[in-house]
Amino acid sequence: MMKALYLSCALLALLPWLAWAQPPPRSVARPPPTTRPPTAAPLSAAAREGMRLAEQGCQSDGYDAELCEKAISQLEVAARENPEQVEVQLALAQACWNRSFQERPESRSRRNWQQRATDIFERLVDQRVGDARPYYELSMRRKDDAQRMSLLRRTVELNPRHARAHQDLAWGLLRQGKPDEATRVYQRHLEVSPVKDRQEAHENLRFAGALARAQRPQQAAQVLETVMDQMQGERRAERCLLLQSVDPRLVEARPQVKRELQELRPYCTNTEHLDRAVELEQQGRVDEALMELERQVDINPKPEETYVMLERLYLRKGQPEKAAEVTTRYLRSEPETREKCERFQRISPRTLRAMDTPTLEATRRQCTTP
Repeated sequence: MMKALYLSCALLALLPWLAWAQPPPRSVARPPPTTRPPTAAPLSAAAREGMRLAEQGCQSDGYDAELCEKAISQLEVAARENPEQVEVQLALAQACWNRSFQERPESRSRRNWQQRATDIFERLVDQRVGDARPYYELSMRRKDDAQRMSLLRRTVELNPRHARAHQDLAWGLLRQGKPDEATRVYQRHLEVSPVKDRQEAHENLRFAGALARAQRPQQAAQVLETVMDQMQGERRAERCLLLQSVDPRLVEARPQVKRELQELRPYCTNTEHLDRAVELEQQGRVDEALMELERQVDINPKPEETYVMLERLYLRKGQPEKAAEVTTRYLRSEPETREKCERFQRISPRTLRAMDTPTLEATRRQCTTP
């Protein structure tokens, strides 16, 4: 009995040492908890109907007062049912904003409708929703530049491909005296929003001019070069009309770009006789118009419209041989295959029949080669 007691006491004394001597238990690596973004609840029937009516009746173009009133009522119901639906809130805000323009410009009711829309955008921003649209919409309604810039920065964080936000942010940075950062932001705008029409290209060239005035000629030339690259698919005359007013200082640091502009300008400048011919044709003075067009060819033969007009007027006078002669002259002198072939597609069948066979066949082969 005593022996067993002594053994038990000895074991108890050894337990702390044994515990210390054992290697610590290995911790099992557990994967971090997965966080999933909350899934938006499906839109209710009232929400879908309200958004459909707003799309039909509350747009700036084609506004329908009755449909828009119904849309706003439906969207209000949907917003009360589920205030978390960002799509519904945005649709309601935009509908209220467009509704405001049905009121007199200085009326209180217009201000009330617009304030209602602004309140919705502010509420969404205060809730820090992960949608870029309310931040951008609110930025356009803020007069304070610091607030606008903060909203624009948040917009591009949430949507890195938001072209207008990048553009507005770049202009703001330029106003703040940060031309280098403004250039980087504007280049991003050009990446996500290639030039689609002349108005956009003009806006881009306006920014290049502002950079030049901010003593950043290299960055200004870079924006200009990007615009020119994006417009390569446009007709030459269109490119010429857009770029003819570019400040020559923008390309002093880019000899290649300067040379391209110099080669392009004759296609839409020095056209006094062509312009006069247009006026004479409108007055019915066809023979005098033809004389002015021939003078235009002698002074500056580059503008394609000169040959288009010569062909039309000679056909009008019943002289297809003359029309064929001036058209052949153009086709033989045109250096760019794309311009030549596009013009070839628009030549009158009467002119084609009067053209000499070698020129006709050579041009047809050139323009049908894949």
